[in-house]
Amino acid sequence: MGIQETTFKDSNPPIRWVHMNSPSHQELDIQLRTLNISLPPIGEGHTRAAFDRYPHFFYLRLFKLNPTGLETDELEIAAVHFVVTPQVMLSWSSDFTVAQDFQETRKKLLLHPQLIQSSNHLAFYVADDLLEMAFPFFDYFNDKVAHIEHETLHDNDDTQIKEEIFRLKRIIMRVRRILGSERDVAYQLARYWSGEPSMDTIYAFELYDHVIRLSDSADTYREMMDTVLDIYLSSVSNRLNEIVKTLTIVTALFMPASVIAALYGMNFDHIPGAGNPWGFHLVIGSVVLISIILLWIFKRRKWI
Repeated sequence: MGIQETTFKDSNPPIRWVHMNSPSHQELDIQLRTLNISLPPIGEGHTRAAFDRYPHFFYLRLFKLNPTGLETDELEIAAVHFVVTPQVMLSWSSDFTVAQDFQETRKKLLLHPQLIQSSNHLAFYVADDLLEMAFPFFDYFNDKVAHIEHETLHDNDDTQIKEEIFRLKRIIMRVRRILGSERDVAYQLARYWSGEPSMDTIYAFELYDHVIRLSDSADTYREMMDTVLDIYLSSVSNRLNEIVKTLTIVTALFMPASVIAALYGMNFDHIPGAGNPWGFHLVIGSVVLISIILLWIFKRRKWI
């Protein structure tokens, strides 16, 4: 477990930000008791964002979407927890990449310390940066969709393409559920901040606008996956039609040979040309000629 601590001294009173990397339950309880805060047990299995308001602090849970998770069967998400008091913001996550991302946020805020006028401002900027980390996920998801569209039109491995399409659909549906819960939380947080004297209205609803934009992006990609699935089904149908057409043409070309062979295979004593030494060659020539004429007709009508 590692602890990263930053104090913003330009605010009045000074605001302290403490971030904990993958803390144990004991270590987290110690930090919460230091702040005289008592919370119900918080597990890591949650997949919904949360906002709980208490008399002297509020609790917030958001999520980071990991782009590399698109290479696996399951979506990789990291829950990030916040406890915000008037003078301290405590955050923690079991994902070590969150601490690395927060390093950039910390550097930005230290370069512009006048932005932090209260712990609510600090929570806004950190939560806003955390939500913006979803945009690289969508950029990577867009690349995956473009790749699967190309595969759908040019690859014949139907099983692999189908599995990839449905895997991406499952992922984007789960992302929509997560963003839906974050949208509700952002709205609750906006209403809470709109009543705080230290927060302007623009701060209260800017975070909500960002979540709405992310949610709209998820809806767009869900519709794109439905479109890709339609393209895939159309492609499969077209390939099946091509196969059926090819088999039909081959059957039509060999049909004269089948008819003539059936006629000359009858058990009659007198068959035209049976005693002719050139009879076999004439029959074969007739079959070939009829097949060539049929092939010319098919090409003339642009059936092949």
